[in-house]
Amino acid sequence: MKGLSTAPLAVGDASAVARVWRACEAHDDGEAMETEEDFVGSTKRPSMDLDRQSIAVRDEDTLVALGWLVGERQAFVHVLPAYRGRGIGTYLLRWTQDAGRAIGNTATCQTLTENEHAARALLEADGYDRTWEEWVFDIRLEREPDPPLLPPGYAIREFVPGRDARAVYDVIDTAFGEWPDADAGTFEDWAGETLGRPGFVSGHIVTVVAGEAIVGVAVLIEDEAAIWVGQLAVAREHRGRGVARALLTRSFGFGWRAGLRRCGLGTDSRTGARGLYEHVGMRVTRTGWDYVKPL
Repeated sequence: MKGLSTAPLAVGDASAVARVWRACEAHDDGEAMETEEDFVGSTKRPSMDLDRQSIAVRDEDTLVALGWLVGERQAFVHVLPAYRGRGIGTYLLRWTQDAGRAIGNTATCQTLTENEHAARALLEADGYDRTWEEWVFDIRLEREPDPPLLPPGYAIREFVPGRDARAVYDVIDTAFGEWPDADAGTFEDWAGETLGRPGFVSGHIVTVVAGEAIVGVAVLIEDEAAIWVGQLAVAREHRGRGVARALLTRSFGFGWRAGLRRCGLGTDSRTGARGLYEHVGMRVTRTGWDYVKPL
């Protein structure tokens, strides 16, 4: 990488990270979704060590590419379109593997969209397996959604961080634990990234209770363009009763009242939830796959 330098990212790089990430998304998929708050939120994880889990590639003082590890296997790599074809992607591929091994990870995973042809070819040539199909869904709201419907014995209750955070995490962690290779992370990491995200308000977590027990959760992410359902989980014994649909309806309503007319979420083929999202009027706007390689 002649003429370029590398060093770890810092929290102060949030705007530069978002600029690179969004430029790559816009070039590859026609729309940018990543925000500065997404990066800052991830740095709120107590387990996040940017010195060991991130790398910045700079042309003089300008960030032109980055690598970033989150959790036990997820890796993100982005190279500005104007700097592709110079070996930076190959360098960062090796970095993700070496850095993952150094922190004790046993596998590495990148999620690539159907339009990232060169990156997919690079990973496939290096022995990565294509596994779960990923989708981004969204819905454009033309009116305020009707109030959510729940069967007798269930209710939507306001989230109180000091009281409810652990119970909310437990619902998410248990539900995500049913899927192969899914990981909600530790409570401390979840709380840091979710409750510590810039702009977080208690309304960004929707809870459904049965009696006093929290049995369903939606974690929302609000940006300038949309409300995103970052996490959606229902306890197994309470599924099939309209809880997930009620959580989505309440989430859409929150977005509407915030002045947002677009609601979105991401999911993959492990969850079996595609039919639910299509049933409430959402449509797929982006498709990709998880590429995994043992370390």
